[in-house]
Amino acid sequence: MNIETTILEMRDLLNNGEITNYERGVLESMLRQAINYNRLSEKQMVFYESIAANYSEEAMQERGEWMRTFADKKLEDLHVVASYYRAQGTYFLALSTRILEDGEIPSKSEYTKMCENKYAKQVLKEHHAEPLYTNGQLVYARSWCPKGIRSSMGRGGIVLAANVEPISSPAKGAKKYLVLPVGAVHGIVTEERWLKKRK
Repeated sequence: MNIETTILEMRDLLNNGEITNYERGVLESMLRQAINYNRLSEKQMVFYESIAANYSEEAMQERGEWMRTFADKKLEDLHVVASYYRAQGTYFLALSTRILEDGEIPSKSEYTKMCENKYAKQVLKEHHAEPLYTNGQLVYARSWCPKGIRSSMGRGGIVLAANVEPISSPAKGAKKYLVLPVGAVHGIVTEERWLKKRK
């Protein structure tokens, strides 16, 4: 494919109302380089072709069907997992940011990779699990919990709410609670695994 054809195709693709803000930014940058220098690197061409492939007639039909079947449950799970990965700050960070800030719905393959791996499944399991502690219940800090939580809850605390923040760990018991330490004015956020009932 010569550069003139690529430039024309990029311009057509930029007129496609379905491309994401991220893809638009990448395409506009590559288009400026193609016009100014009459060339793109091999890596840029591969990247451009991967974006263009998402908007072939067949890909658009598949995406339309995927979007029509994207139920509320999937959307909730997507936001839970995206929040987890953004908190981690490593894997799927760019995609998570686009989901949470731009409302992007990922492709089926992106959703599968992001939301159906073993870590995401554990995060979703913790998110959807019934809270172990109920609102108004008196709880105490476990001896092995982080020092700051243990010192704040020396006399115990009252559970105010569960699932108050996105889960940031795939560990069992990572559901987050808002707890008001006895005698305190402000609540603290802690994880279920750091709490216990008094025997």
